[in-house]
Amino acid sequence: MLEPGFLCLYPFLSAASGYVNKAGLTLEDLISSASARMRAKERVIEAIRTGIIVRPVITHDAQAQMELLSYPFARILVSCIHDSYLIRRYALAEAKGAHKRLLEDLSATAGGMSSGAGAGAGVGTGTGTGRVLIHELAEDLGIHAEFLPHRSGVRVHFTDYLRLSVNLRDRRWKLVNRSMVRGKVRLEMGEFVRIIQEAMYERIVKDLPLDVPAEICDSLKEHIEHIKNELALRRNKHEELRGPSGGDTGAFPPCMIHILNNLREGVNVPHSARFAVTAFLLNAGLSVDEVIELYRNSPDFDEARTRYQVEHIAGTKSGTRYTAPSCATMRTYGNCVGKDELCEKISHPLSYYRLKIRSKLKQGEKK
Repeated sequence: MLEPGFLCLYPFLSAASGYVNKAGLTLEDLISSASARMRAKERVIEAIRTGIIVRPVITHDAQAQMELLSYPFARILVSCIHDSYLIRRYALAEAKGAHKRLLEDLSATAGGMSSGAGAGAGVGTGTGTGRVLIHELAEDLGIHAEFLPHRSGVRVHFTDYLRLSVNLRDRRWKLVNRSMVRGKVRLEMGEFVRIIQEAMYERIVKDLPLDVPAEICDSLKEHIEHIKNELALRRNKHEELRGPSGGDTGAFPPCMIHILNNLREGVNVPHSARFAVTAFLLNAGLSVDEVIELYRNSPDFDEARTRYQVEHIAGTKSGTRYTAPSCATMRTYGNCVGKDELCEKISHPLSYYRLKIRSKLKQGEKK
């Protein structure tokens, strides 16, 4: 599986950089390739716009080599911009694109997979090709896995499992909810593929930003400006949190602003903070869809699961509309951040919000 047609689908693998070195391709060759430059810019912009870099259908070796070369070039572009949010979003988009392609490859070699496999459901890997593909990826990414017979899953050492499941917030990923034998955690094959995505992300993000010479960044100014413009558009979109019924961010308490900033930057937010900000925003007037949009930058974002959880808090699923936790509860869970003078006078984030709204209305009347 060391042909360029395979390596370009998983360009972060050790064998991919080995192929480039063996081919004698230099940084000058990379920069002089107009097709690789354009594809690299497309990769980064696709990451910003959609959050996933979809792998193209490869029809010949020349296309595979161009796709393979576009990956290091995209890393150069991201490094020249040197923005922490962009780095995380790009790395996650590459990992998600590789994860999607891996599921497709497994489906093709195994004769199908069950619906919902992308969320960690069972994936058929009955053929040897499918298991070999997973095994090669896992080994290269430093995951030592024991493949169980008769499609019954994989066992992973608990240290690897803990490292790679830390960003997966669903309760089923907690170690106490897993079966463990002699220090190894049992996973269904689809769950193991999801763990591999986390290892892909870890591999891609760890070396970014690269130390790119200033003259190289200067020579790529046109591409960099285009990417920066896309990044600004993305950020502006997420700054617009005013729903049809309200949602004035200028009146939000410091704790909620802190959580929202983390969500925008792609920082993984604990479950308690997610519940708090979701309930707060729904009560502040934002719609279910507007709240879901805020979670798209999260490393473990799954739209169907997020929608279910947000609708549950909104009461459309459960019949009970939840309110945000009190200030005392926020303090208990370590979510009370950046207290100001008004915080000392209230006991609930929504009280803060309402007082701020009244104050702004009064100031408007005076003007």
